[in-house]
Amino acid sequence: MTTIGYVFLDTNRDELISLPVQQEMLETYAGGLGLQFDELLVEQSYSPATPFMERDEGRRLLENVQESDTVFTARARWVLGTPPEALRLIQMLRDKKVSFYCVDLDGDIIQETERKLVVSQGIAATVRSVCEALLTKMESGRHSAAIRAGKARQKKAGKYLGGPVPFGFQVNDHGYLEKNEEQQIIIDQMLNMKEDRWSYRDIARKMKEDHGLKFSHEGIRRIMLKNNLNP
Repeated sequence: MTTIGYVFLDTNRDELISLPVQQEMLETYAGGLGLQFDELLVEQSYSPATPFMERDEGRRLLENVQESDTVFTARARWVLGTPPEALRLIQMLRDKKVSFYCVDLDGDIIQETERKLVVSQGIAATVRSVCEALLTKMESGRHSAAIRAGKARQKKAGKYLGGPVPFGFQVNDHGYLEKNEEQQIIIDQMLNMKEDRWSYRDIARKMKEDHGLKFSHEGIRRIMLKNNLNP
């Protein structure tokens, strides 16, 4: 069984913790579990955004770890990355039966363990559940964004997407809005009255008298807006 310490020196310096400080953190934590390091890996050429398995030391660690090896690092976010990357890493280490302790989470994020004096599943199952939930949320967000984008394209192309059909239009056999000629004539009448300085209320009253159409003054204004008229 090999015990490995993974030190990450943040190139962005947003959360830089020096090598001596990280080394002391890991040695203290591992010592609490009765372990001493056989090897210390220092990653210092990458940002946290780079997937763990694409870093020099991260890749070397994954290629060389064997069953029952134990890895320690100071911060979980330095190795987990995005939810999809985290789940791939967790599954890879689970398959290899490797333990991976994160000091900030105070436990093994890979294997189910006894935590302190209480027999439980430790934090491994929780970490997997959180990553899976985040992944589901990401995929749902991408799906929703795709739906919204598709509807926006359809709306721009004149596709009828449901709801009240605007006055002056009708839905054709292909599901697209097209002008209703009879109603467009009424809209032209509204526009002419507006140009003659009729109020919206007076136009609404005239529409009821001439065509039996019941519009509020706000309804008249919206009709003009929806037909790209300047009210």
